Parts: sequence; structure tokens; C-alpha cells
Amino acid sequence: MKKNNAISLNNFPEKGNKPAKVYKTICSELDMDGNVHLDLGSFSTTIMNPYADKLILEQLGKNFIDYGEYAQTKKIHDRIIAILSGILNVPNCKSIQGTSTLGSSEAIHLALLAHKWHWKKRQQSLNLSTAKPNIVYSSNAHVCWDKFALYFDVEPRKISVSSLHSYPLQEILESIDENTICIGAIAGNTYTGGIDPIEELNSKITEINSKNNWDVGIHVDAAISGFVLPFLKTQKKQWDFRLSLVRSINLSGHKFGLVYPGIGWLIFRDAFFLPKDLIFSSHYLEKPIETFTLNYSKGASMILAQYFSILQHGISGYKKIIKNCSKIAQTIRENLRQSDCFEVVDEGILPVVVFKLKSSGSIDLYEFQLHLKSKNWMLPVYDIPGNFEPEKLMRIVIKENFNSVMALQLCNDLISVYQNLNNDRL
Repeated sequence: MKKNNAISLNNFPEKGNKPAKVYKTICSELDMDGNVHLDLGSFSTTIMNPYADKLILEQLGKNFIDYGEYAQTKKIHDRIIAILSGILNVPNCKSIQGTSTLGSSEAIHLALLAHKWHWKKRQQSLNLSTAKPNIVYSSNAHVCWDKFALYFDVEPRKISVSSLHSYPLQEILESIDENTICIGAIAGNTYTGGIDPIEELNSKITEINSKNNWDVGIHVDAAISGFVLPFLKTQKKQWDFRLSLVRSINLSGHKFGLVYPGIGWLIFRDAFFLPKDLIFSSHYLEKPIETFTLNYSKGASMILAQYFSILQHGISGYKKIIKNCSKIAQTIRENLRQSDCFEVVDEGILPVVVFKLKSSGSIDLYEFQLHLKSKNWMLPVYDIPGNFEPEKLMRIVIKENFNSVMALQLCNDLISVYQNLNNDRL
């Protein structure tokens, strides 16, 4: 009887296996996953230059937190903070503060903790109420805002949107009080790619602060747009540190920052807005180090990959890539509109196309999604949260590796699947 040499997949093996066999076993299982380059719902970067891949591989074993042993890596990290502070228009280049994170969720948690401590210290110094603090944000926000409120004992004042294209400005403003640690503004929400009216929000909150002697600031979640808006010529909206109340901004390097998952960035308006109480000193390694992150150890490879992308592309390269992605997104929008099968609902600013079926009542959207998957396209189907009738939406994220030929094929397949399913129901 032939001996079974298969690797046991569900138990810690008694004996090890040859690396080549382990590699083959895992790869054969991963073949069942979808094609990462055709996952059009994900914002994550899926391809980098081969030299970036080489750099990442060579640096995989480096633990970034060991500043003493890897001092040059720390210097590179701090250069990136300075570079990003520049494109976000930090007003004082001599008082720069920020950190890399494992993603935008950690960056948002850290930013909101800083806002909470800033509020707490001010309340105590003025002998004011230190009742339970709150954060105010719209229902378009990422789930990490809800997590922060729960994990760090802050009241979430989550204001529902009333339609796909609305922003509940008045309700947001009416929800602010002396215990509001900050307002959450989103520059590119996950559902529609929409950008909150941050400039108007800044103006209105300035008036409220002045009238009540409050000090409510704004955190901008720019996970999606942080590496897009600075490089868009047509973008005239102010949303960054040019606005006086914007005190912290998070970006995702692994989205349009052109780096693999997971790398996020948190930039403060000024070092003043990161309370020193939140910076910890530890002496576990060669010499004392100061940290301001939820996680202690993390790999250095994606930080260095971010530096690689910045040096490789420069401002002109990022502009070229974002311009091309935006052009392809606009081509897809035009094709979908002309087909008379779909309604495009995004604002048309970011390289993200969000749409719904025109006759969604007669076509099962999940069946539609399944037919697209049979053609290797992966698009998410989701509801936008709010106090209105839920509508099923689909999203296409145009990344660097997505070209005009693929865009045309995608449009043809979208229209073909729609027409076939619609005809089947006639």
C-alpha cells in the first residue's frame, strides 16, 4: 500500500517537512483564493517595483522598534514624517510630529487618544467638567471610529446620513458640546469615495469655539485620499493643515501611497497636539527609546518600502499615476452611464467608481456579483449606512496596475452580465 506523504494541515506536525514541499502545499491551497490584481473592491496596493520587492525581502527580519541597532532606519522613518508633513501643509516645519502605524485604524486610534488627552488636560487646567468625553462623526466613517469609542470609553455621537450625497452638517454641529474631544471628518469615505465639507466644517466649528470658549479640533481620516488629493491638479478643496482646526491627519501608505499592506501614517499639525503623557520611554533594548504606538514591535520593511516609492516616483511620478488612475476611472464612469444599465453615484474626484444597477429590483445583485466573479472580477456588494432606504452599491478602485485595456474589458463584462440577467427575467 502506497504511503500517504501529504502534510497534515490542521495539526502541529510531529515532524517537520522539506521547505519545498511546504511551499508547494501552501501555494496549492492559496490557488483557491481570488486573483489579488483583480480584486477591484480593495484599496490595497498589489504590485510594486521588483527593486522594492528586493528591498522588502532583505529587510524582513528588521524590527523597527530597535532604534539603537537600526538608527538609520529610524532616520528614514523621520524623513518620511517630514516629507508627508510638507505635502499636508504643516504650518511650522520646525515642530513636526507623527508616526508610522500598521494601518489607518491604528493611526486613527492614536490621533483620537491625543485629542482626548488634549481635551482632558484643558478641562482640568480650567477647572471645567470632565464628564464622559465624546466624538462626533458621520455614519460614513470607518468602523475603527466605533471601535475607538468602545475601547477607550468615549461616547460615540454618530450622525446618520440621509442620502447617498448628503452630509449631516447641521446635526454634526448641534451634537458638539464642552465634552467633545474632536470632530471626525472623512476625506474619501469607503462607501462612495465622498469627501466631507471640511473647509465649511472648520469655519463653523471656529465660530462655535469662539462663542463658547471651547477648543474642539478636527481629525481628518484621509486613508483613501491622503496620497491622492495633494497630487490632483483639479482639486481645489481645502482639507489639510491649511485649515486652522485640523490637528491630525491619517494616511494609508498601502492604498494610493503605492506600498503593500500594511503601513499607515499619522501626522500632527504641531508637536503641541501630541501630549507628552502619551509618549512612553522604555529600556528593553540597547538604549531607552520613546514610543507612541499601540503596538511595540513591527517590521521595518514597509516603512522602507514607503521611502522607496517616494524616491522612485517623486511628486511628478505620483501626479502621473494619480492622473492616469483618475482618467481610467472617468472612462469607466462614462461607459457605465452610456450603457443605461448603471447609475454612477460617486463624486468623480477620487479614482474610485461607485455605482448601482438601474433596475436593481429585477436583478439579484449577488447573482450579478457571482457572474462577474466567474469572469475573474471581484467587486464588493454593500449597503451605505444611514437613515434612508438601504441601497446596494458596488465599487471599483482604480489602482496603478489597472490599465485602459482592463477597464474596457471590465465595462464590457459588466454590461454583458447585466443585459444577460435582465433578458432572462423578461
